[in-house]
Amino acid sequence: MSSGPSLSLRLYRWFGRFLSSRATAYGLAILAIVAGALTYAAITGLLPSRFSSRHATRVMLAIDLAILLALASVVVGRLTRSFVERRRGVAGARLHLRLVLLFGLFAVAPTFVVAMVSGYWLSVSLREFVSAPLSQGLESAHAMVDAMRTGVLSDVDEISKALQAEGIDTLADGEKAKALLGQAAQGRNLLEVSIIDSDRKIVASSVAYGRGPAAGMIPPPETFAKAAAEARPVFAIAPTGVYIILQLFTDGNLFLVTVPAVDPVLWQHSDRIELARTFYTNELDTNFDRNQFKIFGIYALIALLMLLSAVWMAVTFASRLTGPIASLMSAAESVRRGNLSARVTETPTDDELGRLVRAFNRMAAQIDEQRRELIDTNRQLDERRQLTEAILAGVSAGVLSVDMNNRVERANRSAVELLGKVAEDIEGHAAADILPELDSMLEQVRARPDRLLQAQVEILRAGQMRSLHVRIAAEQSGSESRGFVVTFDDVSDLMSAQRMAAWADVARRIAHEIKNPLTPIQLSAERLKRRYLRQIAEDPETFTTCTDTIIRQVGDIGRMVDEFSSFARMPRAILAEEDLKEICQQALFLQRNAQPQMLFEASLPEASLSWRVDRRQIGQALTNLLKNAGEAIEGRDPPKDGGKLPPGQIALALREDARSVRIVIEDNGRGLPRNERARLTEPYVTTRTKGTGLGLAIVKKIMEEHGGLLILEDREGGGARISLVFQRPERKAAPGTRDVAAAVSPAAGD
Repeated sequence: MSSGPSLSLRLYRWFGRFLSSRATAYGLAILAIVAGALTYAAITGLLPSRFSSRHATRVMLAIDLAILLALASVVVGRLTRSFVERRRGVAGARLHLRLVLLFGLFAVAPTFVVAMVSGYWLSVSLREFVSAPLSQGLESAHAMVDAMRTGVLSDVDEISKALQAEGIDTLADGEKAKALLGQAAQGRNLLEVSIIDSDRKIVASSVAYGRGPAAGMIPPPETFAKAAAEARPVFAIAPTGVYIILQLFTDGNLFLVTVPAVDPVLWQHSDRIELARTFYTNELDTNFDRNQFKIFGIYALIALLMLLSAVWMAVTFASRLTGPIASLMSAAESVRRGNLSARVTETPTDDELGRLVRAFNRMAAQIDEQRRELIDTNRQLDERRQLTEAILAGVSAGVLSVDMNNRVERANRSAVELLGKVAEDIEGHAAADILPELDSMLEQVRARPDRLLQAQVEILRAGQMRSLHVRIAAEQSGSESRGFVVTFDDVSDLMSAQRMAAWADVARRIAHEIKNPLTPIQLSAERLKRRYLRQIAEDPETFTTCTDTIIRQVGDIGRMVDEFSSFARMPRAILAEEDLKEICQQALFLQRNAQPQMLFEASLPEASLSWRVDRRQIGQALTNLLKNAGEAIEGRDPPKDGGKLPPGQIALALREDARSVRIVIEDNGRGLPRNERARLTEPYVTTRTKGTGLGLAIVKKIMEEHGGLLILEDREGGGARISLVFQRPERKAAPGTRDVAAAVSPAAGD
């Protein structure tokens, strides 16, 4: 198997690189210019004499053709690549092609103009230049010959008229005819005047300058026949002279033969000049187009050489011009995509493009440096933001960032939880849509930005009224406000704790002040009943009723005082390992006996369940909850349709999971109220006419001592579900009323 490309492929690639190299381009352009100059020298004969002009021209034309083909292949290949790059959208391809076409147009236009002018000059001016002198010379020669002929013919015509006037008989007489011829020839430029008959015999003759006719010099017979046939003078040229033959009488056989004093050679040259002119004209018309095509071919070859050289120089110049521009475009695109390390290779030239490239590289370097600085700054800002968000997320207070248009920009996690919304429903919304009270408070802070505004706002969340302590401060930059920072805390638990502390103090005082006289009152009433009942004769029943009422009411007051005392003086829990199953069973046993009309159900584990609790307090809490469940069942409203109420049911369940242990008590009573459910665990808050409002408060306090939760929920199908949650140490949540309130089902009371 071949380890590399074939030889032909390597040669093809090398040839492609050779043709596309800059050295080849410049070399071909220089060779084209030199070859064109040498071709011109060969055509015009400027080469040394030892070189054959024809041979040198052929050699140079062959060289020109080879260079032309090489240049054409290079130019066509480069233009094709430019078109392909333009179609592919390569950077700078459009500008490169446009410059090449523009420079090519500048090179073609002069060549076209020169070709048109040269063609016109060759086809018109050169023909006129060659033909005009020759025509003028021929015209002069013809004019001279014509003038000479005209003079001779005029003499012949006059002589013939004079002879014909004498009559044919006179002319037949030789002596008389000779005398007439002598008179007619006088003063005329004639060498000889003769009368010859049709048999070519001389009738009479007059010879000038001692020259006489010779029989051998008589014109040939055909000339006489021609003269008789045409009835006009006929010229005959002989070595001895020029003869003019004219028939004297139309029907006669006598001919006038004159020999003018003209050199016959001159007469012959005139005819030859006419023949030469006719031949030259025919040859010029025949060969001019062919010669013109040859000249145009040579010119076109040289012009194409120059043109392709100019186009290739234009391509090279355009490449040198658009190369840096294309590199700049590519680098700019890389910078746009985020590659700020992109640079353009700088050239040593100090022209505008070189300066532009260096300016771009400096700009890219500055942008890269600024980006690094910006990234570092953003990183620091992000770290600060994360720290701030971590701090804000860790604080229990809700924090809102509000802009000058009263729109919330940011909200921390506590704010989202306290407002009972999701972040998308807070951020970007008007502050008044979240807390209507904020609108007026923000306007107050806007009026006095140096003031910290504090207020308490009541909100309804999950069907419960919650108290928020709101603080608003203006965020200032110099003397200009940029926004507001709103912080708020849920102080419902704090207020509840304060109320519980106050009620505990009140309960302690009431228990102290009321409990002391209760015992003497009860003892006095019992003594009156025992001692004086037998002494009362009138209406003893009324006396008994009064004393029993006093004793019963005192007992009720005593029990209330005991609850006050239990709430006010509840000791700290003494935790020990106790069996929660047994505690639940004892509480159920007591309440089954106390409320026999109720149906009690228990869901307890088979094995015992140990937990660190205060046995007495947990038993008291279960007793209070079971008692409240029975009272809630007894307080049910009768059905509107008049039917019977279902029997009262109270269920107690003890459950354990990986995170906690729960004691759940459910009843089918009247259920929990919808409003102010969170305040049910506060002292003296009750919905029953005979209730003291301390049962749930005591249970809540007991669960706080145990680090647990008291959860109030609605039971499915009606009624209430109360849960005592003991969390495992690793999962233990901070105890408090807020957790209890947060655990209340939002659908409570529905």
